[in-house]
Amino acid sequence: LESEPLELIAGDTVTRPVEVDEPVAAEGYGAPVASTTSHFVDTTITRTGEVEGAGAGNCALNAATNWYFPAGDSSVSTDYRVVVANPFPDEAVVRIDFLTPEGSEPSAKLSQVAVPSGEVEVVSISGSALPQDQLSVALESVRGRVIAWKALWTKPDEGPEGFEFTLGATSPRTDWYFPVGEVSEGATQAITLMNPNPEESQVSVTLTTSEEPVQSSKLIEIAVPGETSKELVIPDRLDNKDANLGGVSAVVSVDNEVPVVAESTTTFDTDELSGRVTELGSPRLSDRWLAGPPASRPDSDSLIIHNPSTEDATVDVTIYDGEGDSTGSAPDKLQNLVVPGGLRTSVSLDEYTQGAPLFVAVTSEGGRIVVERLASERGRSDLSSVMGQPEFGRAPIER
Repeated sequence: LESEPLELIAGDTVTRPVEVDEPVAAEGYGAPVASTTSHFVDTTITRTGEVEGAGAGNCALNAATNWYFPAGDSSVSTDYRVVVANPFPDEAVVRIDFLTPEGSEPSAKLSQVAVPSGEVEVVSISGSALPQDQLSVALESVRGRVIAWKALWTKPDEGPEGFEFTLGATSPRTDWYFPVGEVSEGATQAITLMNPNPEESQVSVTLTTSEEPVQSSKLIEIAVPGETSKELVIPDRLDNKDANLGGVSAVVSVDNEVPVVAESTTTFDTDELSGRVTELGSPRLSDRWLAGPPASRPDSDSLIIHNPSTEDATVDVTIYDGEGDSTGSAPDKLQNLVVPGGLRTSVSLDEYTQGAPLFVAVTSEGGRIVVERLASERGRSDLSSVMGQPEFGRAPIER
């Protein structure tokens, strides 16, 4: 994209359009750099017609041999693809298998997918699987290492259409954290659990709002048999009194040490918001986060901070707008924000980002937290979210 190295001053952000079908690498010399990717897409699904959407995801720090995508389907209303990038000089070969609520479904058609050196291979999941209302994807590289994202367009008979895009997870974990979520009259959250192990996993989900934790017996000790996936539609597992909670954060915890992969999908269908967001959870907490922009021209831009610890967290937010010094700008209103232990808060960034795609840094004292950005794209009837990157600049980030 750049014929010469791009000089990026400390604390600055640049945006570049990408119109090439090959892996794009952002390498920092002298200091670490971070990058996210945003997509604005229109496509036609044969049975249901045109779909417009927007989506965003983190760029990977490292290639890996395994990638997992819990949420998805191969129904007639969906066009599901996995985007596989090979940044290395040798050809990679990957195998893609499916997990459903009934069990594992190896795909003979996708048992050996070649990904040439320095290229991107877009694999059609919809064209390789029987129609399924729930379909998890497991990718294993049998030669080389790759990077993989999910790209899913959907236009269901009920609920909003849109585009879902996210970087995959490289391994199952025992804990997953989801700051973004909502349960209300116009919004529905679902968490999909994927167990690639042969043993059964026992999983519990805890929810919290900005005011109190939410308990439900239907979210405790949920069995996920080996080599299956299970979708939890959150409103269906709550008492009637909790049907209109508003914004919620979630923690997925394994009870029996058999790790899983978890992904949250939230659909919004109101007069103010319409669209869908999906994101793999964060497997870790931290006192230091970097959160990239979920949109290139955001109409709305929010930072959701979840504090699942027992101690109150005092949070400072820094905006990297290129107008401050190398440490960024620290607006007074975004300093010393208190997030009580076990609760969450949503902070509007509109006043500070002003429609620009800016990175923000979040630091915490007193409790370790997890953060995620949620935005709507100007001129698009869809939403997108990006999970924060923990410990950025301090140690390698794990997915």
